[in-house]
Amino acid sequence: MAESTRVVFAAGSAEQSLQLVNTNPYPVVVQAWVDDGGLESGPDAASAAVMPIPPIFRLNPQAQISLRLIATGVPLPADRESLFWLNLYEIPPRPGDLPADAQTLTVTLRTQMKLFMRPAKLPSSAEQLPEQLRFALEQDADGPRLRIANPSPYYATFRSLEVVCAGGAAQPLTVDMLAPLARETLAMASPLPCAAEAAEARFLLVDDDGNPVAGRAALGTDVE
Repeated sequence: MAESTRVVFAAGSAEQSLQLVNTNPYPVVVQAWVDDGGLESGPDAASAAVMPIPPIFRLNPQAQISLRLIATGVPLPADRESLFWLNLYEIPPRPGDLPADAQTLTVTLRTQMKLFMRPAKLPSSAEQLPEQLRFALEQDADGPRLRIANPSPYYATFRSLEVVCAGGAAQPLTVDMLAPLARETLAMASPLPCAAEAAEARFLLVDDDGNPVAGRAALGTDVE
């Protein structure tokens, strides 16, 4: 188990660390690598801006390790965050390492964690992200759609998003993450029972520590 759900690698840092603990009653062997998040990728094909050390290690029950994350110096954009994924692949123990009365159902576990490379001297802080997001309602032949724009240099990770009319019911929408300087359009299940001027977007983002941060914004007619 990792001490956090994400890693933020600040510019100028040559190294970060991540504490891992084995909460199982048996030992495990863990293989770690960083890649672009593809489900079919593996440590042999991994190519990223960070190298985990050690790449393979054993953890006894209740033992801890400090996984070192070393910057490789790969050139990255200086005006926005870059996203990579830290993979932790848990290799199940051999039957001889298990308690004598243990049942032997073998299950492998691969955990992926977001790893953000954050440049220095960005024009705004990560705490300002909620107020920078822009939302607009538009109509097309298939019905209403919500447009989202992220003009900030940070990745916006959503825990929830809904559109609410004043005094009315909320209409939830599904969105995962919006990259810096990117836009996304979401289809709405039904038209709003009010004008766009009387509605707002309410959302929860996930901050650097994995905690929810609430935000709200009026709906415009454009996200420019």
